[in-house]
Amino acid sequence: MLSTRGAVLALGATFAAIAGLAYGVEEFVLLAIAVGSLLALGQVWVWRRLGVSRRALRVAVSVPRAEVTAGQSALVELTVTNVSRRRRPPLVVEDPGGKWSVSYPGLGESSVAGASRAHPTRAHPSRGDPSRGDPSGRDAPSQGWLDGAGARPTRRQRARDRRALSRARRLPGLRPGSDATVTVRVPTATRGLLTLANVGVWCEDPFRLVARRVTLAPPAHVIVYPTPAEVTEDGRASGAHPGSRARSSASGPTNGLSGDELSGLRPYAPGDRLTRLHWPSLARTGELVVREFLEPQAGSLSLLVDLRPSAHSAQSVEDTISRAAGLGAGALRRGLTVELCTSTGDRVVIPPNATGHQTMLRALALLGPASAPPAVVRRWGDRPTGGAVWATGGGPGADVVLVTTATGAAQRTLPESLRRQAETVLVP
Repeated sequence: MLSTRGAVLALGATFAAIAGLAYGVEEFVLLAIAVGSLLALGQVWVWRRLGVSRRALRVAVSVPRAEVTAGQSALVELTVTNVSRRRRPPLVVEDPGGKWSVSYPGLGESSVAGASRAHPTRAHPSRGDPSRGDPSGRDAPSQGWLDGAGARPTRRQRARDRRALSRARRLPGLRPGSDATVTVRVPTATRGLLTLANVGVWCEDPFRLVARRVTLAPPAHVIVYPTPAEVTEDGRASGAHPGSRARSSASGPTNGLSGDELSGLRPYAPGDRLTRLHWPSLARTGELVVREFLEPQAGSLSLLVDLRPSAHSAQSVEDTISRAAGLGAGALRRGLTVELCTSTGDRVVIPPNATGHQTMLRALALLGPASAPPAVVRRWGDRPTGGAVWATGGGPGADVVLVTTATGAAQRTLPESLRRQAETVLVP
């Protein structure tokens, strides 16, 4: 592929050749021939270096902080290592500014929080074990992969690559065994699951006229938490009934190890009772894992978050997530178990332990406007809730708070059984 400089020279040489032939100016023709020869030599040089560089280079991506709060500083590190025995020429890492994307996978099995909830001992591919709640653990670097040899880029793709190369970061020549690192700033102003993908490493000819992509860096994932809204005591974060607040406070903080509802599995810690060991996990992995239980429903808050697109604008979604984060954080501080439910039928129970606050923010970070699956809506069709499906396990005495907009509240969001005991918090 011609770089921006090479494309300009090629265009100028074409016009020079046409003008020289039309007006009989021999110098213009010779200039065009010289430029064409230079471009041809650049193509040969890059082609020869391409195969060698693909065998000699390894690209790894690491994320020092894989989970941050919106507005906090975060970086992604891209490291290129020369594993050959010869010095490699300078390389180019294309501008990663336009390579970020944001997604909201929700709390399903394929999402980060869903995988953590359903399989607490299984590591997520980009962060290690998310169930341990370590926001500062460094990711194990993941290796890059080669660009598809048979993929022919389109004209639009070549134009995008050319623009990215014009703002590229150039790495010096690498000695055998040495490496170079490029740091990329994460755009943490946006909440959600941010993914940096398809960042190419290129080689150029000495005159920077021709470039070819050597490899693609592996994707990097960063979860950006929402900023919890400030909720006063009058906001009634503990629920709808005054009596339930007194009952919840009297229950005291839970330790996540009492009660009869299984929350999940976690690594064994000194002091845990041996009767709580999970023997199937020990037989399968050889690691000590204990079962973690929740308190009974008394002393809990069912936090219902309305995510239906028909109830929201772009800004109201963020306000809803922020308000839910404030309510959930306040409940966890008071020792309440938070049952986070969405209008799509997802549910996750968050105990008020050391990692409860982070687990709640991680789950809320992955929520976006979404409709419940049609099959689930049909299965719950006898309940007039405007397409909302609530898989809450809250009993008759549970504290229930619905966070929605005025539009959502007017759409008969809750079934009758929940409407009688729920408090509705409206966001603008």
